[in-house]
Amino acid sequence: MQPLHTVHTGYADVLNLVEQSIKAEQVFCSIVTQMKYLPQFKGQTALNIVHRENYETSYHRNTAAGNLERLVTGESDELLILMTVECFIETRQHDKIAGTSLGNIVVTSSEDQQWIIVATEWHKQRRQYLKSAARVLRTLIGPELWNKGASMVEGA
Repeated sequence: MQPLHTVHTGYADVLNLVEQSIKAEQVFCSIVTQMKYLPQFKGQTALNIVHRENYETSYHRNTAAGNLERLVTGESDELLILMTVECFIETRQHDKIAGTSLGNIVVTSSEDQQWIIVATEWHKQRRQYLKSAARVLRTLIGPELWNKGASMVEGA
């Protein structure tokens, strides 16, 4: 068993990565929302799907951050850990749907393509930070707890 201080530090590391993922998501959501108001993108089903998925990804990222904040401050409820694993997996699933739909947005000019390029970069960043957070958390808690949290995912 790891000393309590080490575990708290580990959760702080995971929280920092999730917070970086949330910052990237904030910019991504801003870009996608702005695109919804631009005439060349307005009404596209693929863009609407990305926008809808952002509600899910934001919810799960923020819930994970809240769980981790509580763990960092000393709460030691196993359910917080399991819920964080579940949130990471749910987020990854919704990120994947958003990424696929982002690639299906119709562009008719190089200017429109720039919107997609910039949005894609922020999408990659939010995913990469979350992937790193999940890797650190899995190392911290071990495969048994990770799998227990994974089993909480709806439809798992």
